[in-house]
Amino acid sequence: MTTAQLSLGGLALAVAILVATAVRWWRRGCEMPGAAVLTGGLLMGLLSALCTGGLLGFAAHYLVREATNPLGNKLSGTGAEQLLPQAAPAGMNAGGGVATTLLLAVVVLAWRCCDYQLRRQLTAGIVSGSALGLAGGISGLAAATLIPAVNSIGDQILAAFH
Repeated sequence: MTTAQLSLGGLALAVAILVATAVRWWRRGCEMPGAAVLTGGLLMGLLSALCTGGLLGFAAHYLVREATNPLGNKLSGTGAEQLLPQAAPAGMNAGGGVATTLLLAVVVLAWRCCDYQLRRQLTAGIVSGSALGLAGGISGLAAATLIPAVNSIGDQILAAFH
């Protein structure tokens, strides 16, 4: 699989999208469905970026390479195309892939059940999470905290079927 790196412009765009969505959520009264959808989108995007292969990893890397980086570079101006250091592999195993795929099913179901505003928040979370998942610091933090939990959940799911 082709690796993707996040540029400074892509990082700026991802953070700007996340901040704008969070401010809009805050101004609407901190509604719980909005927080859950934004968090689910961030988690889905982050885990997709940390997948070492498969369609989820390809989709997250393609989104960053073809949309987030170029648009962020154009918005940020000169020097924004500088790439951040590449994130190390996160260590997701087959069980983690199963858990991530089940999370994808929940996200798709939420997408189908949500109104337009919640869909925008979900999309913003996915775009931001997929870009931020390629930043070295966030990827390392997720590899140390989130990936072991996702692997454990996935391993328990797989053990239930063996």
